[in-house]
Amino acid sequence: MIKIKQVVLIFFLVLAITEAHSDTSQNIIVDQTIRLRPLAKNVWMHISDIYMQKWGTVSANGLVIITDKQLVLIDTPWNDSQTQTLVEWFKTHYEFEKIKVIVCHHHADNLGGLNWVNKNDIESYSIKKTQEICAEKELPLPKHTISNSYRFDFGEIPIESYFPGEGHTIDSICVYLPNEKILFGGCSVKAVNNSTLGNTVDANLLEWPHTLHNIKERFTEAEIVIPGHGSEGDLSLIDHTLSLFN
Repeated sequence: MIKIKQVVLIFFLVLAITEAHSDTSQNIIVDQTIRLRPLAKNVWMHISDIYMQKWGTVSANGLVIITDKQLVLIDTPWNDSQTQTLVEWFKTHYEFEKIKVIVCHHHADNLGGLNWVNKNDIESYSIKKTQEICAEKELPLPKHTISNSYRFDFGEIPIESYFPGEGHTIDSICVYLPNEKILFGGCSVKAVNNSTLGNTVDANLLEWPHTLHNIKERFTEAEIVIPGHGSEGDLSLIDHTLSLFN
């Protein structure tokens, strides 16, 4: 009997430790396709799912930041409905007066909700190259143009955007929160469980490694690195992505 109790106790201790270190243990469920993961005070990673015929269910990452009574989205979820659901959830749980959206490149996992954003007169920002591609492909357009290296003055949480060069797409930017040392690397950075570079239809494979070196050299103090898809890590994700070119 004692041995059985000991085995049961060990089982629950192992289960507790496993859950404590699980990537999903801190997730907040918004709905069946959207989750939030707290990263720092007033900073979350938003994770949204969509089903694709070729790939199955695909999750994409972005950031949510609340600063100076403003909600800032780094990329929207996949579509208008998910974007509205995410914003409405924050309206229910937090107080803010304005919403801003920073678009990191032109793919659907970055601006799929931009029609809803524009219809609701929400400010949106991207580099000029993203706007040019959106116009060419007849995608919804971000409203405001920012330079390739830009610092947003949104409040007590500084937000820096940076175009490090062409990679996953020719317009991919990354976003850095220097106080929190959180880097959103976007789709040019791959999660540790990725064994390929993923979708390279719009990629510049020759420049991508140089772009990764630029990211690593500029954001040497980053402690949390968010890839476009998959679990967060640290700057070793840059090296992991570089290794995929071999």
